[in-house]
Amino acid sequence: MSANDLHAALLRPAILHILRAAGYHSARPSVVDAVSDIAARYMLLLAQRTAYHAWSNHNEAVPTVSDARMAMTDAGLLIPSMTGAEEAWKEILRRPLDEYPERNGLRAKEARRREMEDTADVRDFLDWVMGPVNKEIMRIAGLDVAKGIEAAESAVPKEDYLTALKKKHSKTGEESRYQGTVIGIPAEDRPVKIEGGGPESLNDWITQTQAKTAKLDTIKAGNGFVAEAAEDKDVVMENAMDT
Repeated sequence: MSANDLHAALLRPAILHILRAAGYHSARPSVVDAVSDIAARYMLLLAQRTAYHAWSNHNEAVPTVSDARMAMTDAGLLIPSMTGAEEAWKEILRRPLDEYPERNGLRAKEARRREMEDTADVRDFLDWVMGPVNKEIMRIAGLDVAKGIEAAESAVPKEDYLTALKKKHSKTGEESRYQGTVIGIPAEDRPVKIEGGGPESLNDWITQTQAKTAKLDTIKAGNGFVAEAAEDKDVVMENAMDT
């Protein structure tokens, strides 16, 4: 299984949970694959735009919150109420905060109003994340966090779908079945044994190959010497016959 196939298989359960939370309780495999591919491409677009803004803004590979917000705006996840040019003109034309009097908290109220206006798209996104739609997705996926101290103490720790799936299909245990794969522990280094007889390791095979090569070189050198000796003998016999 290639890396792309593995990532697509790991993304499918999350897409199924989202579809179930939206009210779709059945779908064709081709539909699920198409939605999973769209989600993967969208996340790839967000990552690429975030990296682009990180390098463009501060020439570093580590993005900031501003870089992520700009990438989300490029991808259409955050929809600002005004364009960049409109925001720039509004900032130039509106009254500076220093001109607002501090009495009765007028300056603080104006600053708070401007902040609420400037971050309206971010607050809409946060409302969706904390809202009932995302909570329903978490409930379908079995990740809804219990509220309250008593509920937290009595709650049984839940496993994610990948761990549960591995335990379900693994009869010999994770340590032995998934060892050396991307979802298991790293495999221990051990010599590679060549099947089919002959050398049992790569080192033995290299040694035998070098020995065969040296032997062939010796045979070729010997054949060349015999051929030269035979040619010299023929020349001597021809000279004797001529005389």
